[in-house]
Amino acid sequence: MRHRLQVTCPICGKPFTLEVDVGTYVTAETAPAPSKRGATALVLRGHDAKVDFVRRAMTALASKDSSGMMEVNEIIELAEKVGLAREEVNEILATEKSAGHVYEHKPGVLSFTEPPERSKG
Repeated sequence: MRHRLQVTCPICGKPFTLEVDVGTYVTAETAPAPSKRGATALVLRGHDAKVDFVRRAMTALASKDSSGMMEVNEIIELAEKVGLAREEVNEILATEKSAGHVYEHKPGVLSFTEPPERSKG
């Protein structure tokens, strides 16, 4: 099942939709922390599911910018909407950097070392 998240870019203010394959890693439980809008957050189960979500979010954010750069704050904002803590996202991003999948241009701005389409092959 696909789930759509409406996200607003914190830089330019333009809304965009992020599609997530819900059936692979999200349960039908709700997160205990209510958001400002009162919307129900999704809860991710398992480390692999969390890493998969962060990678998909990074790919979506990188694809909306012609330079392929993405801001760490945007990644964290998306992840928090599905119930991930800031610390968990920072750990996943640190692992991705140490594995050589992404690098940091400047503090808070990431880019893939290889385009995601090629790295799957």
